[in-house]
Amino acid sequence: MLRPQSSPFTVPSWLKWTLAITGTLFIIAIILFLWLYIDVNHDRKQGHPLAEEIARDKGSLARIDHVSTYHGEKEFHIVQGINKSKEASIIFMDIKEKKILEEVSKEETLPLEEMRSRWENTCSNCTFKDIQYGFEEEEPVFQLTYIDEQNRYVLDYFTLQGEAFDQRFAFRQNE
Repeated sequence: MLRPQSSPFTVPSWLKWTLAITGTLFIIAIILFLWLYIDVNHDRKQGHPLAEEIARDKGSLARIDHVSTYHGEKEFHIVQGINKSKEASIIFMDIKEKKILEEVSKEETLPLEEMRSRWENTCSNCTFKDIQYGFEEEEPVFQLTYIDEQNRYVLDYFTLQGEAFDQRFAFRQNE
């Protein structure tokens, strides 16, 4: 009686199916991740081209270096660049109303690093997270984000000259 010969490279059928299904699920997961990333990134930068256009048309910026969005009481766009007289400038605007709220020369403001340094001197046991420009109560501000000594997530505001602003939010973290 002859025994059927098998190749040493024959793989059981269940293993083929397992690998095929796993590979298909992996490819689907990558596609979903890329789609989500592109969608979120698009939303994050929504309004930036319009903000650049308003800064050029209604503001004095000749070159735009950076555009960011600040979500305060409502959404504000902050455009940084070089104005026509070759000075660094920051424009705070409301693109829904297509209105420039304030234009500030960077020379009149504290540099971000200097503001962070001043903050570190007042809160030595805190963990710094972020600093950005914001617009609160009709005034341009720095928004510092950090975790304080009591393990609270804090949003603290300072004027562009580095003085304390009368607004701070502290959120207790669940452990």
